[in-house]
Amino acid sequence: MTNGKMGKASAANTNVENPTEASPANMNEAYRRGCRLLHEKCKAIQRSNERLVFRLHKVRKMTKSRTRDVELLKARLDSHHDDWRTAPDPTDIKEEGEE
Repeated sequence: MTNGKMGKASAANTNVENPTEASPANMNEAYRRGCRLLHEKCKAIQRSNERLVFRLHKVRKMTKSRTRDVELLKARLDSHHDDWRTAPDPTDIKEEGEE
């Protein structure tokens, strides 16, 4: 076969002889597999970010609630004319035997 064209038998053998050359179908499949893996990683990161945002909102809500509760307690104690503002801090009081 000297006309420059390969016969069916020799064309089939070129793929077997050169395994380093990837066929377009294999390259497309590898590309699709890589895209799928990247998409899964992005979805996992997004889920993680959504959980963090939810937790952040929850903590902000808890902080706001606590601040409101403290203000209500202060107002209630002030309405009873309690001298709680001048009372000693319990953490500053040393127990007997401590120096």
